[in-house]
Amino acid sequence: MDDMKSTSGYCFSLRSGVFSWSSKKQETVAQSTAEAEFITATAVVNQALWLRKLFCDLHLKQQNDTELFVDNQAAITIFHNPVFHGKTKHFKIKFFFLREVQKEGEVSHIYCRSEDQLADIFIKPLPVNKFDLLRHRLGVCSS
Repeated sequence: MDDMKSTSGYCFSLRSGVFSWSSKKQETVAQSTAEAEFITATAVVNQALWLRKLFCDLHLKQQNDTELFVDNQAAITIFHNPVFHGKTKHFKIKFFFLREVQKEGEVSHIYCRSEDQLADIFIKPLPVNKFDLLRHRLGVCSS
């Protein structure tokens, strides 16, 4: 049965391979694709902040911001523009911490074309050739 909940998916890579990933059904029904991206971005930012702290504890402090690749231009616009949007009035307030984290320079939200979105392997049914391509780009195959 389709409950209309989106699936969040993300992965973190270091050098040539993925070391952390997630694929999880969202707890709430998003009212737009931009909101679904915001929900995913919130989970990703929480994981990114935790990883940054872990690396810092290991004396591997990250000098640059963590780049988050998002394939929804509406979400990117909302991330970068702090002006109130009528379309965002139903977003839960906690999602707006994303702007603050970006402003502090810990993460940055970067537009990524849908064709290049690696996280699709975690959230969408894909044709075999696209699955193989993404699997190769993630570095999780031997060939």
